[in-house]
Amino acid sequence: MEIGKLSRILVAIDGSENSMDAADYGISLAKADNAELIVINIIHTPASALTFYGESSFIQFIKKSKSDAEEWFGKIRKKASEHGVQVKTEVMEEIQSIPAAIVNYAQDKKADLIIVGTRGRTGFKRLLLGSVARDVVTYAGIPVMVVK
Repeated sequence: MEIGKLSRILVAIDGSENSMDAADYGISLAKADNAELIVINIIHTPASALTFYGESSFIQFIKKSKSDAEEWFGKIRKKASEHGVQVKTEVMEEIQSIPAAIVNYAQDKKADLIIVGTRGRTGFKRLLLGSVARDVVTYAGIPVMVVK
């Protein structure tokens, strides 16, 4: 990768305002560098959830989560299309660590940049940097942009 020139940008979203703003930054950067834009949503599915909630509730949770993600992806695709940017999207289920899944996905796809929002949907408004963003910044081997 040439310094300052991006070829593949990964944006991780959870539907929060911060993550959708991160997607907007991803679109702008992808347009500027004619880069590939990949947007992912990770559904945290710890094995204990199946036991605790039961199979039918767990299946409903997965279906609802995927439906929500498709709605968010639709908004991002529309905005990206308006700017002449093509977007690849993917929903992933992760049983262990969301930050690890983001970092590993970026590594597997050879992304040049990861973009995340400062805080997700957890509602901990007092935190300046959410735990997912913090861990992605800490463990990623590539630059990370954190969007407030």
